[in-house]
This record gives sequence, C-alpha cells and structure tokens, in this order.
Amino acid sequence: MHRWFSDLFVLFTISLATSATVLAQEACPKVVISADPAYPPLHWYDGQHFQGASITLTTKALNAIGVPFEFRYLGPWKRVLIAAENGSIDLVTSLKDTPERREFLTFSLPLLSNPVAVFVRKGESFSFAKKEDLIGRRGGVARGNRFGQPFDSFMDEHLQVEVTHNMETSFRMLIANRFDYVLTGYYPATNALMTSKLDLRIQAVKPFVTETANLVGFVSKSPCLKYLNAFNEQIDKMRKNGDIDRELKKATEEWRRHPMLHKD
Repeated sequence: MHRWFSDLFVLFTISLATSATVLAQEACPKVVISADPAYPPLHWYDGQHFQGASITLTTKALNAIGVPFEFRYLGPWKRVLIAAENGSIDLVTSLKDTPERREFLTFSLPLLSNPVAVFVRKGESFSFAKKEDLIGRRGGVARGNRFGQPFDSFMDEHLQVEVTHNMETSFRMLIANRFDYVLTGYYPATNALMTSKLDLRIQAVKPFVTETANLVGFVSKSPCLKYLNAFNEQIDKMRKNGDIDRELKKATEEWRRHPMLHKD
C-alpha cells in the first residue's frame, strides 16, 4: 500500500513538473504591445502602423531577445491604459512611472527623455519661474496624461486643470482663451505645433515643470513580464551605443516629413 502510494506520488510529481515546463514555454507565445496613438515623435499611429522612436526601440529590443511580438492599435490613450489594467495586452511603450500605474505595470529602465512643459499663447505669456506660478490659472491636460511624482500630486492638489480628449483639443481651447496654459510633453507638443502651424500662436515657456523619463511598462500579471530583465539589458546597450538618441532624431524628422495621425 505504501509502495503504491509512493509510486503514485512520484508519477504525479513528474507529471506536474512536466506540465509546469510546458506552461512556462507556452505562457508568452508573443508580446502584445500598444501605445498612445497621438504622441509624436515618441509614438503615433498613421492609420496602418505604429511609428515613432519608442516603437522602433521596443522592436529592436524584442528582436534582440528573440521574442515574437505584435503591435495592436486600441484607439485613444485611455483605452490603452484600460487594456493594460485588465491584462488584455502585455506591454505599453512608453509612459511615465506613477503610483497609480504601478498597480498594474512593472516599469523598465528609462527609455526616452520627455520633459513636461507649460505651453501658452504667444504674446500673452505670464510670469513663470516655478510650478507655483500656475496656481489660480486655468490649465488643460489631455486625458490619460500623468507626469510623474512629485508633480502629479502638486497638480491634483493645487492646480485648476481641465481634462480634454487629446492634446490637439487642449491647444484649440488654449487658442480660444478657455485655458491660460496647457501641460504636456515638450517633444510631442513641439512637433504637433510645428506640423499644424500652431507654433505661430503657441509657445513653450521655460523652465520645464518636470524632466522625468518615459519608460516601458510590462503588464504585471502578464507572463511576458519574465522578459523584463533581458529587455532592460537591451535598453542599456542601446543607450551606450547611441541608438536611443539616433532613433529619437530620426522619428522627429520622419514626423515632420509625414505628419499623419489616424482619426477615430
């Protein structure tokens, strides 16, 4: 009886180990990736494909690791975050690290520099030297945008900020004098203003309100999270060999030549 039970236990253990090995091998057949569709030159969707610096760098890193992947367009940025939260995608490229996002994302090493700036109407700028100068003024920010701590807490507690559908809407409301300023990433906003000719009417003021980096977010409950360390190694290599700076420059030039965003 004891021998029979012992043999059964051994067989069960071997079966369980074999099943675990198979599951581990099949757990992440491919990495499903999405991004903000309207944040050039870091990332944008042209109606057929995602483009931009973070898209190219993520592609290079995953190719180097040897992991199959798929970019999936999901619509507005807010939907991308919801998909990450419910686990229907595996990776988001790229975004700020915030406490709220850490509840469902595990972040990579810094990928791209993306300072956050205050944008105002040309000829109507107010005295701005520190974030406290925004208190009491009407601000705009695109839905889903967060800028990292400690600025997010300051914004939530002290600033009068209205959330809009996207960056373009924020700028239109700024021109219409419904906002005194808009908060957004410096590089995407500068490129968007140039291609829409709105740079003649809107400008960024210095200093930047924050200079936190953009990172890649792996969905914490995704089995693809196991590739995070290898992904970080590739980020480090690309930074050292100059790929990150080169791809940001190339993406900026590409966007200015072909400024095309898909409209839902």
